[in-house]
Amino acid sequence: MIPTSQDQKSTLLKPGEIAALMIVVHWGRVGPTLSLIESARATKHFTHLHILILSNDPEEEHHRKLCLRATRTPNLRVIQSTANRGYFGGARFAFDQYLAEGNDLPDWVIVCNHDILIRDEDFFARLLREDPQAVGVIAPRILVWPSNLDQNPFMRHRPGWLRWAQLRILSSNYQLAAIRYWLWRRKAGVRSWLAERRRESNANTDCRQSIYAPHGSFFIFSRKYFEVGGYLDGNLFLYGEEISVAEICWRLGLPIVYEPSLCVHHNEHQSTGKAFSRRKYECEKQALRYVTSQYLAAADKSLGPSQPDLCQ
Repeated sequence: MIPTSQDQKSTLLKPGEIAALMIVVHWGRVGPTLSLIESARATKHFTHLHILILSNDPEEEHHRKLCLRATRTPNLRVIQSTANRGYFGGARFAFDQYLAEGNDLPDWVIVCNHDILIRDEDFFARLLREDPQAVGVIAPRILVWPSNLDQNPFMRHRPGWLRWAQLRILSSNYQLAAIRYWLWRRKAGVRSWLAERRRESNANTDCRQSIYAPHGSFFIFSRKYFEVGGYLDGNLFLYGEEISVAEICWRLGLPIVYEPSLCVHHNEHQSTGKAFSRRKYECEKQALRYVTSQYLAAADKSLGPSQPDLCQ
């Protein structure tokens, strides 16, 4: 049975109560991050949201612009990292600092890219009606600009050993990985065309459903995820976070739910670029190697509440 929302949750908030924490990992151009902040400000219940911007960017001018925006937004804070910690590494750093300062764990913790827009003013009103004890992670509809392709579900079902063997082979050298990336882009284009045809014919049957893995550009973690031992794996620099979250939920018996009534927009590749560079390849290969050894090869081992240390 797919978990459903709890009635009237969003109407029970007290003044100043933080119901959701949004951790935005920033790198590169400031414009997308500022646009995300403005889109969030236009939503209902924004005052019950606390935003942490983790800046991996060493550019002083970028940091100044972000801090200037924070001075005009009471529930926004910028944390400057002393090094580029990557995506989940940066999110983990910001989340740990937030809790270490004595803040309570909110009902929802969002971890997202900085190139996201929240165009639905009822987004947080819808989210706060969900029950944070009924799910592990919520995967919203993530529409990619300009195709409007929905990036969720990232994976509907847990892949078997053959699928992982194929991925390891295709990621064994740069040329094979580049071909796989090219084929993936073509497949995404076909999916986008089919999705548009379904929308035109009003035949889109997307509905709330349980899935294996959510797309990494916008995670919505419930408080239960952390209460029962879930964590943000800071050993992941770029890529692999979808499998990490999926496997943690799988081991803990927590459902991951795709909820298309929650919708955000993604102007992707603002930091990493659209081309499949050798840097992207090396990050992807390292992430695949890590999640394979840490999660998939050790699927029969019990999962404790502490984060594994890659350096041990």
